[in-house]
Amino acid sequence: MAKGGKSSATSATRKKHAKKAAAAGAAVESPQQKPKANKKKTEPRIKAYVAPLKPAPAQPDPLDTTGLAHRLPPELLVVLRSFNKKAQVTKIRALEELQAGWIDKCQDVHVLADMLPVWLHHVPALFVHPSRRLRLLAASVHLSLVQLDPVRDHLLFLLPDSPNLETLIGTWSIAAHDIDKQVSATALKSWLDVFTTTESHLPPLIAFVHRTILDPRAVYTALNPIQPDEHEESDTDRKARLRVGALGAVRRIIETTPQPPSTLIDLFQNPALWSALYHAEQCPFVAPDLESFGHAQPNVRKSAWALVLALLVLRKAGESSWIDGGLVRVMSVAILRSAWVEPDTGVHALMWEPLLRFLKGVCWALLLVMADVSDGYCVEFPGAWEVERDYEYGDEAQVYSSMAYREFLGFLERGCNASPVQGYPAVVVILSTIPSSILASATTQQHNTFSPLLTALWAVLPTRVLSSLHRAAASRAFIESVLECVVFLIRRAVREHERGEEIGVRVPEADLVRDQIGKVWIHLERGELGVDPRAAARVVGRVLGMLGAIEFGLFDAAWDVLGRCMSGARETKPGLVAVFWKVVGDWFRHGHEGAEEREREREKVEEAMSAELELSVRECSESLEDKSTIRGVSFLVEMLDQFREGLFEDVGFAEVIDALLTRHAPFLIHTVPTLVLSYLAHRKSSERSLDVWHAVLGAFARSDVDVDEETSVRLGTLVDAVQRGVVPAYLRPAGGEVDGVVKRALERGLEKVQGEEVVLRVLQVPDWFMSVEGYTASLRTIECAFGRCVDWALRNEGEGEDEDDGAHFGLGACEKLLRMIGAVSRSPPRELPTFGWENVLSDVFVLAFLLPASYDDHAVFDLARSTWEELYVPLDGRARTEVRERICGRLREVLGAVGFRSLPEDVLEMVWKGPSGITFDILRDIFPSAREIDEALSQLPTDPIHPSLAVITPLIPPSSSSEESGPTNGGFDKRGFSSYARVVSALLHVFIHDRQIARHNLWAVRHLLALGIYARDFVSVPGARDGRVFGDEAIHAGLEMLVGRVEQVVTYVLTTASEEGWRGAALDAVLGEEKDNHKSGPLTPFLVRTIRQARGEDCVRDTRILRSVLQHVFYDVEREEADRWVGFARKIEGSAPETSMAIVYAVTNFAPEPPRLDRYRNELAASLLGVPPAKANTEGLLTLRRLCACAPNLESDVVFLPQPRAVNITKACQKWIASDEELDGEVLSAITAVFLYLVPILQDLSGAHWELMFDVVESNLEESSLVDDATLVSLARTLRLVMLIQDLSLTNKLLRASWEERKMPILTMVRDLATVSLDDLESSIPRSTCRGLLLSIVQDLPPSLIDQGTFSKMCHLVMDHSVDVQKMAYHFLGLAAKKRTEYLVIEAGVDSEGSVNMDLSEDLLSLLQRNVVIEDAHLESSNVFGYLLAWMLLFDLFHGSSLKVRSSYIEQLRNINVVVEYFIPTVLGFLRLDQGPHKAFKLDIWAVDEFHVEYYEPGSKFGLSVLAAHLYYRALLTVPSLIHTWVSDCKDRQMSTSITNYTSQCFSPVIIRTELTHLKSPESTSNLVDENFTVKVANSVNEVVASYSVDEHQLEIKLKIPADWPLHKIEIKDLKRVGVDENRWRAWILAVQQIIWSHDHQCHGWDSASKALQDL
Repeated sequence: MAKGGKSSATSATRKKHAKKAAAAGAAVESPQQKPKANKKKTEPRIKAYVAPLKPAPAQPDPLDTTGLAHRLPPELLVVLRSFNKKAQVTKIRALEELQAGWIDKCQDVHVLADMLPVWLHHVPALFVHPSRRLRLLAASVHLSLVQLDPVRDHLLFLLPDSPNLETLIGTWSIAAHDIDKQVSATALKSWLDVFTTTESHLPPLIAFVHRTILDPRAVYTALNPIQPDEHEESDTDRKARLRVGALGAVRRIIETTPQPPSTLIDLFQNPALWSALYHAEQCPFVAPDLESFGHAQPNVRKSAWALVLALLVLRKAGESSWIDGGLVRVMSVAILRSAWVEPDTGVHALMWEPLLRFLKGVCWALLLVMADVSDGYCVEFPGAWEVERDYEYGDEAQVYSSMAYREFLGFLERGCNASPVQGYPAVVVILSTIPSSILASATTQQHNTFSPLLTALWAVLPTRVLSSLHRAAASRAFIESVLECVVFLIRRAVREHERGEEIGVRVPEADLVRDQIGKVWIHLERGELGVDPRAAARVVGRVLGMLGAIEFGLFDAAWDVLGRCMSGARETKPGLVAVFWKVVGDWFRHGHEGAEEREREREKVEEAMSAELELSVRECSESLEDKSTIRGVSFLVEMLDQFREGLFEDVGFAEVIDALLTRHAPFLIHTVPTLVLSYLAHRKSSERSLDVWHAVLGAFARSDVDVDEETSVRLGTLVDAVQRGVVPAYLRPAGGEVDGVVKRALERGLEKVQGEEVVLRVLQVPDWFMSVEGYTASLRTIECAFGRCVDWALRNEGEGEDEDDGAHFGLGACEKLLRMIGAVSRSPPRELPTFGWENVLSDVFVLAFLLPASYDDHAVFDLARSTWEELYVPLDGRARTEVRERICGRLREVLGAVGFRSLPEDVLEMVWKGPSGITFDILRDIFPSAREIDEALSQLPTDPIHPSLAVITPLIPPSSSSEESGPTNGGFDKRGFSSYARVVSALLHVFIHDRQIARHNLWAVRHLLALGIYARDFVSVPGARDGRVFGDEAIHAGLEMLVGRVEQVVTYVLTTASEEGWRGAALDAVLGEEKDNHKSGPLTPFLVRTIRQARGEDCVRDTRILRSVLQHVFYDVEREEADRWVGFARKIEGSAPETSMAIVYAVTNFAPEPPRLDRYRNELAASLLGVPPAKANTEGLLTLRRLCACAPNLESDVVFLPQPRAVNITKACQKWIASDEELDGEVLSAITAVFLYLVPILQDLSGAHWELMFDVVESNLEESSLVDDATLVSLARTLRLVMLIQDLSLTNKLLRASWEERKMPILTMVRDLATVSLDDLESSIPRSTCRGLLLSIVQDLPPSLIDQGTFSKMCHLVMDHSVDVQKMAYHFLGLAAKKRTEYLVIEAGVDSEGSVNMDLSEDLLSLLQRNVVIEDAHLESSNVFGYLLAWMLLFDLFHGSSLKVRSSYIEQLRNINVVVEYFIPTVLGFLRLDQGPHKAFKLDIWAVDEFHVEYYEPGSKFGLSVLAAHLYYRALLTVPSLIHTWVSDCKDRQMSTSITNYTSQCFSPVIIRTELTHLKSPESTSNLVDENFTVKVANSVNEVVASYSVDEHQLEIKLKIPADWPLHKIEIKDLKRVGVDENRWRAWILAVQQIIWSHDHQCHGWDSASKALQDL
């Protein structure tokens, strides 16, 4: 650190601070100048040299003069040296380090005592520093030091001999009264700890504060020779801060010193000190060139007023003898000239007490209670007002008015300088100190003495002073001030008149009273005074009493004008008038009793009030009689509300008002109900009140049948009065007067969404209005209406609010009625019987917990849940049981009925969630009984939905053998489910949710299987809708998933049996060998029931159920047990043939091969030879079906029959066919089915049986058609037979020879059948199965059967409803497309006349011109998949085509615009590019250049999107010009950018790589490259360089492929041009560019470009 305290700042920093100090010094020395007016802004500012302020000489640092630098620790020395620094931050850190590192730790207190001289040297400047934080730290450090006893003692020792004693004590005292409260509190505490008395230090302290008050700048400059950074405060604020501290120090000297020194008299007698009271820049009571200390500094003025208060308190205590006349004169002028012009409301709060003490000598607290103000002049300072006037005018003071008084009048005109609440209560006190001579001096000859004062008081009304936030309090203070001033002036005038000392022009006191009372009333009536009428009335009443105390004539004059005003305002301001009558009457009735004068005043007031009441009653009665406008009612109502029952103490008034209300109550309740309600509220006579109440209710009973709005409003007024407790509780109806009104109003309220309010409010307080019968009937009506609304909400399929009947029964109506129920239940009657809401709780439950699943969010559901809690919880056990039974019945109804909006799943979810306060046994409480469900199943048809189901389902009999039963349609729900389907599907959901329930309720398995059968048949043949179990909407209800869930549950239940021998026990039971053994477990009786039910009716449905059960039952059956089942089947084949075939089929396919089954097959085969042709359609057909049922799977090792038996079967069939008997088609179909199992047996045996089979096949194919549903079964069996023969012929030479002879006509018929279009027919699985079989055969058609027209004839196959068929069709059509392309290429190559039609297939184009809804793609996935496959076929047609054919295709596509209108929107939709780039389908993990159709799976989330991406890739490869044109013409900039970026990221790299690879392939190279022409491909930069050599010179061009190719064209640049004219070269470059751009394949463009180059 530099020696001598030299600053460590750089030279630049010192120069900068020197400039700031110079500017500050110039500002101090230069006088204040006002800115010049009209100075041009463009005038340049003249810079003048200002000499810097010469700083005061620095005081030597004790560290250097006393040698402390050598004794103190180095660390402390560093801290103390920091106080010499100018930087504020450095000083703050030094103070913090001194506090924390030395004082708080206090390791050696003597070190702190030793460094005390240094601290005392620096602390004065720190106490007055501009930084508040620094002052606070200095005060804290100083306090911590003096609290150490050694340090404090050393301080007291050093203080008397300190060279800067005055500065130290002065700044310390100023800091103790700092403007900041925290700083002052800290410094004051240290001051009090050191100085118990300050008498020995008063002279230097007084001298310092004297200088600080008068010249704070010089004091501050002396303390800070080096000016600190003053960014925290201005010079004005600093002077104000120092003056505040100095004034506070003076105040403390006065307050704490028993006898203040006389040295203060010079300070107090200096007018400049009291300029601290004045707010303006120029103080009127000091010299013009002197500064006004209080200018723009409210804190200085507050401190000055506090000093005045301290002087007055000292004077009051008699402890000051030096407050003489001179000081009083100075203070009088300063106080009176400063108080009335003070603008700051904060200063006002401190000003009033010293001001009033000075003027009157009374405490401010006494002003809160305004009592009578005695007359007389100022007691403490008798001539303050005269002294001020004499100061202003000297010898001519008697001629002129007081300047202070004029300012006081201005003070009143401004509303006490915007402090009306504080100022107006003091006005009368101030007025009492003003001599009459001062009042008269401001009066002209035309006005009385009091006129200027009263005019000034009333002048505040046009301003907004009284309209502040506290308007009521301000207005009341104003009225009190005006009237009390009037009373005071009158009292003074009367007393002066009595003493003969009148001054000025006198006005009669009565006139003054009339004038001021009238003004007050006028402004109250107009509403210009925002005072509470009751408060204003109290003030007026008190003033009337005060005037009466002065002289009765004054009261009489005031009352006359007030009475006339109130009488005139009786109709316009009845409330104000009534309040005045009440308050003024109470004032004279209770406030002044005993005196004779007070009695006279009271009697006069009461007589006037009685007269006004009688006049109002009379006017009201006359107007009612005349049927004219009713008068006086408002006044009567207000008077009743004000006086209440006290108004009826006047017997005369009570009689007339009773008569008026009893007679006219029916009319009044419709016109002015407030009068009736006020009467009932305040008339304490029950007899009179009941008479009026009955009359009022009788008026409603006589109303018309239609309840109009006015009647509802009036009734609502009465109800409101009852609910508010206005009318007495003993009022009751005489009979059922209002019952009819409530009934009609209720009916109207139920017809509209609004209108129930009055009904609800009446029902909440029925004791006053309704009879028992009417009340009960009304609630029954609400109960029934709510039930209808809930039932409608359950049954309606729409939202209901916007429909015609939705307003009456929608959710809004439910909410309305529910609110009524809740409100009425929460307001039970007091005497009428309570209504029970148990019957409505079931509907509330449904609305609260069931309907929310069927509607969007609605407030009624939350309301219903709260109502349920409110009504159900208080019920007892019996009532809860009844409610629960009703709820179960309602849920059971909803579960099974089809007319409800709620689905069975909604009911189950509601039960599983556990509604509040109630539990269910789900099967017993919610579902119908097993007997009821069995009965429902028995009513359904038992035959299959369509005979063609035999294509995919075994055991379906021919259509001729099934009994036709009419459709049973009981209706369907919104999903297309019948009642039976709803119940059974709900059972399925329960079993899925808890499979243990399924194991204990095996009776339901039969119904699950039945539902699965109906669902599978419906999905298989949806076109055969006969209204059985499912409706049309069920096709989209997820029946496939339902069938799968049925299989899951049934498999679990039937394959998890733990008991042994239960199947054998069941078989014994059905055979009758022993009784039913239920001890073996639940599965045994279930299987017995299933077999008996199937055997009993022997219908198709039950036999299919039995087959499904046996399929699961036989999963672990033994061979011996299977043999017994075959025996049982043979036993019942005569009585139940269908059941027998079902058992045999189950054993054959799901059980080990038993010996009896083989014997059974042989017996059946042998029996066919004995069936004559005449019985072929009956007995023969049944035998064939039995053979098919027992035929093993073709893939199994079981031998169906021996060859001889097989030959005998063919012989028997040959005999039937060759006979003259006509065979039914079902017989030929069954023969075909049997042939399917005989072909593997007879493949090695030649003979006539093959010719028979081929003849049957040809016959079936000729008779069959995909359009005819009746032939589908025969067609499917025939096609399977053909496929089997084809497969076997591949490995059997003998069979292949026979097949080769007959296959061409058979395959031709198969091909022709496959070409049939099925667009007009609904899809079905049997038909799709047949088409799939056809395509399986067509896949391997001989080439001779495929020609160029095959593609057009069969392209519609890709739109089949079966995805498998679509896949096979695409594979075959790919071959057909190749055949068509080869044909067109050849024809186009030899066509020289352009006669060959090279257009695309019209059938294919018709398929492409379809709109696809992307949102419904998951519902119609097969149709969408087929549509996309059609585009695949289109692009396949381009493969291998010539340039001519390709150009023809593209031109046709461009002409019909199919790519733009159909392809691009579809692809963009699947790739989600139309939704923005952020939602686009991600192709990162997919290879867009390939798609394997055979691996596509319907229902996948991404399959169609990936296929669409592949199609877009194919389009960019095949028809890039069409895509490029659409992107270029796209007007949607965002869409175009998204497509371009998506293409460049996901497609262009693959396409560029494909094209460049193709260009480098040997095939392309052989066509392009020769000895002169070469092509170089640069894959890394996507460039192609072509070179052509001519006479050892090369011509080169470069093709740059863009990153988003082919959306943007290839860029062509010339590299070398040798020996070619420039114009010709440019023309050739342009030609090559056009050739490349016009070809959709780069290689085709290179062919043409190379030819053009050779021509060049």
